[in-house]
Order: sequence, then C-alpha cells, then structure tokens
Amino acid sequence: MRILLVTNYFEPDQGAASIILTRLAKRLHARGHEVTVLTSLPNYPYGRVLDGYRGKFAVVEERDGVRVVQTWLWATPSPRISRKFISQISFMLTAVLRGLFLPRPDVMLVEAQPIFTNLAGVLLSRLKRVPYVLDVHDLWPDHMLSVGALTADHPVYRVARWLVDRTYFGASGIIALTPYLEKVIQGYLGSGEKTRTVYSGVDLERFRPDIDGTAFRQRHNLGSARVIAYIGTLGTAYDCLTMLETAKRFVERSDVLFVIMGTGTQQQVVRERLAQGDLPNVRWIEWVDYGEIPQAWAATDIAFWALHNHPLHRGAIGTKMYEALACGVPVAVALEGVVADVLAASGAGLSVPFEDVEALAAAVRRLLDEPNFYEQCSQNARAYAEQHFDANKAVEAYETMLAEALQ
Repeated sequence: MRILLVTNYFEPDQGAASIILTRLAKRLHARGHEVTVLTSLPNYPYGRVLDGYRGKFAVVEERDGVRVVQTWLWATPSPRISRKFISQISFMLTAVLRGLFLPRPDVMLVEAQPIFTNLAGVLLSRLKRVPYVLDVHDLWPDHMLSVGALTADHPVYRVARWLVDRTYFGASGIIALTPYLEKVIQGYLGSGEKTRTVYSGVDLERFRPDIDGTAFRQRHNLGSARVIAYIGTLGTAYDCLTMLETAKRFVERSDVLFVIMGTGTQQQVVRERLAQGDLPNVRWIEWVDYGEIPQAWAATDIAFWALHNHPLHRGAIGTKMYEALACGVPVAVALEGVVADVLAASGAGLSVPFEDVEALAAAVRRLLDEPNFYEQCSQNARAYAEQHFDANKAVEAYETMLAEALQ
C-alpha cells in the first residue's frame, strides 16, 4: 500500500507520540509498504523549531526508507492553551497546503489529536479522494473538558464536537488506544462496526529486564538507593502533588529515592512544591533523551504515578506502562480504569484510588519491603508485556485496518 500518515509528532521530536508513530511508520515500510509522513517541523518538547529547520517552510527527508515531509508551524514554549491552539492551527494550514502537492496515496492514517491535525488529514483525504483510518490516542475535544478549559455547553466545544464526530463518521476505520476510548467513540457513532482497540505496545528487544542501569545511575548521581521513578511527560492529567506527597511519606528512609524524569505543562507544580524544601528524597531530572530511556528503566526499582480524578483519565494508558512492564519493573499507581485493570489482570503491581496518598504510599512500601511479592510482580510484568504489548502485533493490526479501508 501507499500510505500517507498525517501527524503533528514525528522523529526527531521526542515524547511518546513521536516514538510510537515513528516506530509504526518504519515498521510498516519494513513490511513492504510505501510510507510518506506529513508532519510539522521538529519542535517538541522544546516549543521551538530545532536548529537546521528554522526559517524553512518545508523540509523533506528520508528516515529508514520513510519519506518525511515537515511543514512550518508557529512553535511556542508557552503552556497556555490559546497559544497551543495557534500553533496547532498554523500546522493545520501548512499541512493542507503542502499536502495538496503530495502524490495521491492508496490510504491515509490520520492522527485524531490534536483536533486540528485531525481536520487537516480528513480534509486532505477528501481532496485526494482516498479513504482514511483515524488513530485515536486521546479524545478531542473531550480533553478540553478534562482540563476545565471548556464546558459541554460552551459554543466552542459544541462546534468542535460536531466537527470531530463528522471525522468519526467519515472514517473507514478507527483505531483506539484503549477499550475505554473505543467504547466512548462507539457511543458517539452509535455503532462499533468500524472501531478496534490496538495497544501501541513496546519494542520488547529494546526494553527488557536484563539491561544494566549502572551507568545511568552514575551519570545522574542516583547512588545505591532503591529508585521509585516517574518517567514521562508531566501532562495535565498527572496528579503531581499526590506523587510528591507520597514521596514525603518516605523522607525518613535513606534507602529510598524518588526520581521524576520529565517536563511538561505541570512542571511549575513540581518546581513550586520542591521549592518548599521538605522533600530531600526527591530528585527531578527535567529531561532524559529517548536513547537513555531503557537505561533509566534499568535504574528504576518501582514505577509510580498518579492521575487526577476525571472520567477521561480512566481510559488512559501511557507509554510508561508498556515500557515498565517490558523491563520487568513493578508498578504502583493512584488511578482507576484501564491501567488498574491491566495491573489486576497481569499481577504486575498495585493500583489504588485516585488521589489516595496513604494508599499509594502503602503500595510502594509493600513492593519495597516484601521481596517475594516484588519478584513475582517483576516476572508477571515481563510475561504480560510479551503476551499483550508486543509492538510487532500492533503494526500487524494497523496494517490490517489500513488494508480493510481499501476494500
């Protein structure tokens, strides 16, 4: 197949979306397909276009056989939603303009988020008269409700809701990241005939339990303490205060170090809390290059995180979940929904209710102090990842959905 992928995030951008979609495009090419990617000039997570790309309207590159067409956008480091929207709208406009001059593909794969990337891809599919499959990793404009930016009766939300629903109805197929997202989409469609859940998964060769994390520990001065780590973007869904208050319950334990690795819209929350000076057992590494992430997991004894209590967050599953399990790292989380269900089914760790600091601290403590339980969780984690989160199986599922769109 000749496949056109439209996305706001692709290599050399960093972050989960870029990692997942870059891997998908390259593996589809390796399976014999001709893949073109229409994306923005690289700017994530820095909020500025990288050197070598700045000042250009479009840059065309080949990455491992994949043709990557990168178009201009107004990049901004500001966390303000209004500025993010301007940036996303600028990419929507330039993507449509540049996309008109791309060869006609057989089928398109369109990232459904942000909403403006969705609209750009769907408009191009209509202009080129080719079918498209939507790839839904997050629900827009529902996301704007979860962060309190809009209400369900706000005119902007209602218009956005109508537009996104039209893209759902027009799709030849819809891939949802989790069963929860698939169920919500089916509710909007009134049918489940063209939806399918596909966990994006993880590279099981790159992420595995036998990696040596010693060099990473030394490079970041982590010492010999047991490391309880959050590795990932500090997005709006994450309850950083619950995470940091959990760490406070272990201040007296010299054998335990909490480490946050990442930055994002919630970084100011972390900065202000750490500035209070009562969390000497917490380290913040603002960014870890993706090439170091397997070593970061190897240096981690327990993965932990917490989400804010919102219905949408029950359907979320981040890349950190796949990577932790693949590396045999037990998990302790304060959330409910898909991740909690996976932990219950896999036996890879413990989940507690949203915002429950004491329960999360107890879960971490159990993993720290019960060696047999810890070892069983570690073994269960890797076994479950091998069975359910193999990225190769995800590529096969995408390939099938794209092929079916042509029928």
